[in-house]
Amino acid sequence: MGLVQREIERAGIPTIGVSIVRSYSEQVRPPRTVFLRWPYGHPFGEPFKAAQQRTVLRAALKALVEIAEPGTIVDLPYRWRRETYEESSQLTRRSFLAFGVATVAAPLAFPAPSLAARPATRTLGRTQLAVSELGMGVMITPNPEVVRAALDAGVTYFDTARNYMGGRNEAILAEGLGARRKEVVVATKCENYGSVAAIIASCEQSLAALKTDWIDVYQLHGVSSRAQVLAPQCLEALATLRKAGKIRCAGVTTHSAMIEVIAAAIEAGVYDTVLTTFNFREPPGLGEAVRRAAAAGLGVIAMKIMAGGYQDAAVPALNPFQGALRWVLRQPGVATTIPSLVSFEQLKQNLDAAAVSFGARDALALELYAAAIESRHCRVCGGCRGQCARGADVPAIMRALMYHEGYGQSRLARETLAAADFPCGSCERCTVTCRSGVRIVERVAAALRLRGPASA
Repeated sequence: MGLVQREIERAGIPTIGVSIVRSYSEQVRPPRTVFLRWPYGHPFGEPFKAAQQRTVLRAALKALVEIAEPGTIVDLPYRWRRETYEESSQLTRRSFLAFGVATVAAPLAFPAPSLAARPATRTLGRTQLAVSELGMGVMITPNPEVVRAALDAGVTYFDTARNYMGGRNEAILAEGLGARRKEVVVATKCENYGSVAAIIASCEQSLAALKTDWIDVYQLHGVSSRAQVLAPQCLEALATLRKAGKIRCAGVTTHSAMIEVIAAAIEAGVYDTVLTTFNFREPPGLGEAVRRAAAAGLGVIAMKIMAGGYQDAAVPALNPFQGALRWVLRQPGVATTIPSLVSFEQLKQNLDAAAVSFGARDALALELYAAAIESRHCRVCGGCRGQCARGADVPAIMRALMYHEGYGQSRLARETLAAADFPCGSCERCTVTCRSGVRIVERVAAALRLRGPASA
């Protein structure tokens, strides 16, 4: 045990051992140990005695912080089968993690890197475009000065869309870039791809708003099926725009049915990039789909990387959003990320996060954050598809609530609800269930309140 602990601590991670043989611990001298005079095979207590086991875990975490001298052994006072452990004081998963985070956050703290640390550069798949691993989602950015600050800090990938902010977002990006347009990769999106004419018209509007002669990455927005990816009018329009020199690369973006969409993009052979929801709460199979896409030459861009960005779910001692960014950056196949930015402080936090590797502190932060949001954050796993007899687009409804509660963007949330299939409100009971634990009935009720009676 001592050898393992010392190896872990060489990586900067504090450890605590739980021993039931004091003589061995005295000989091996692990960095920190708590000792219990309990039978072999029961270092944490009796089987199925959850309150007893939680008590030992909490005492061990407390000792982890308090032990100052290497090799110290702390005797815990608990006697085998002679103590009463109150269930009323038991720790839930969240409260136990909160205690652990609060006690070890200081020892595990990373040094804050300087803003001078510029994000690393990666290659965007077969496009061969060099992009910063930390990009910028401009979707809700109201101030072009934030764009300018990101550019000055080394960010070279900027993502917008024709419909963002009522059509004003591309112009904000153009103002922020100014004369430095050639220094960066600009990605935008087409929302209406029902016909060749609609796609080309949307591209022309984007070129005008962006004040540019070409778009580096032109994407079909919010694709959710194989049929949409392979639609003849989409392939024809993108080929026409590419031949005319108005776009350099073509891509798709997806918030739902991501694995299906990614597979179709690989199959099509004409797309250069895929922008997908991807975070530490990824649904099963998505990570593998990302790796397959990258292996096939597609440049993979990750969005929704903060898993909702719910500020009320974060423990004050930690920043799970920095951990979430670091988690995505270390995933194989990811070329760049586009966290949304509205302030200089967010930019600084993202730059700081990208300058440090994922570590134990991040793992703790994400575990705690996940426990806090699991009843309201949609993993977009697709398990609810087809459950609603009236065709409610549950993932879109959940995404709208995320924009409202996590991003603080009520207008965007209502626009998302207005565009989604949302026939809820008159059913006797909701038949949709979530295998990931989201409380669908409560969430739909919240969405109805957000939408309001005027649109019901």
